[in-house]
This record gives sequence, C-alpha cells and structure tokens, in this order.
Amino acid sequence: MCHVGIDVGTNTTAPKLLIERLGMSLNDAAFATSLYFIFRTAGCLTGSFFLRVMNNRVFFAISVVMMVLSMLGMFFGTSKAVLYAAIALVGYGNSNIFSIVFSQALLSVPERQNEVSGLMIMGLFGGTVFPLLMGFASDSVGQAGAVGVMAVGVIYLLYYINKVKH
Repeated sequence: MCHVGIDVGTNTTAPKLLIERLGMSLNDAAFATSLYFIFRTAGCLTGSFFLRVMNNRVFFAISVVMMVLSMLGMFFGTSKAVLYAAIALVGYGNSNIFSIVFSQALLSVPERQNEVSGLMIMGLFGGTVFPLLMGFASDSVGQAGAVGVMAVGVIYLLYYINKVKH
C-alpha cells in the first residue's frame, strides 16, 4: 500500500511542489513526473542486478533511506536542484520496494501463494487512499502537507526493514 501511495502521490505532488516553491509554469513543472519515471526505470533495471548480488534487507534499507532523504528534500527544499534530487531519489528508492515486499510475502507462506498474491494486489488500493489524504493535507497546509502524508508511508517502510528476511 505504501509503495503505490508514494508512487501515485509523487506523480501528483512533484509538479505542484515545483509550482508552489519555485513559481514554475505547469509546462516546466511537468518535467518532475518524467524525472521520477526516469529514475524509477533506472532503479528497476539496476535493482534486478543489485538484488542478485546484495542481501534483500540491505537493499531494501538503502532504498528506504533514499526515500527518507527524498521526503526531507521535498519537505524542506526550496531550490530547483534540491527538489529535483528529491524527486529522483524517491523514484530510484521506490522502484524495487514492491518486488521485495511481494517476494517476502510469497516466501513467508509458500503453501498459500494464490491468497498472498491476491492480498498483495489488494495493497494497490494505497494508490487511491494516499492521494485522497494528500489532497486534504495540501488543502490545509500546502504541498508540504501532501509530502507529510507520503512521509508517513516511508516511516512505515523504515519499520518494515526489520521484517525483511535475508
């Protein structure tokens, strides 16, 4: 749920953040979504290599730390470079979260793979919950509120690091 919520949330919040903080036009700020997907794609490609040679927990922790740094950058950043770096970090960091969580879930109950798979796909529901909460938060306090909602998901992923098996 957190992965999809952060994914959808970044796509909707990143351009608005650039407009709010830097006064960019919508056309210029739309690049933020492309930047996110460029780094998400790069993360998926390199992640397939890293997951073969690196411990799952270590790679998951590195990915989550990237997202923590990203949330800090998006929350406090006021320069174009910091905000672009934060958007790139969340793209790269979030790129392999679902695959690690999905494989961990399937390995934890191998005799119930169909049920586990169904439950994991239900987790995609986060893509609808997070943006709703982010909308309420951004209406109240601006885009920092939306980033705060995503940060709650990242904090949960920090907690989840200890549950990831090697």
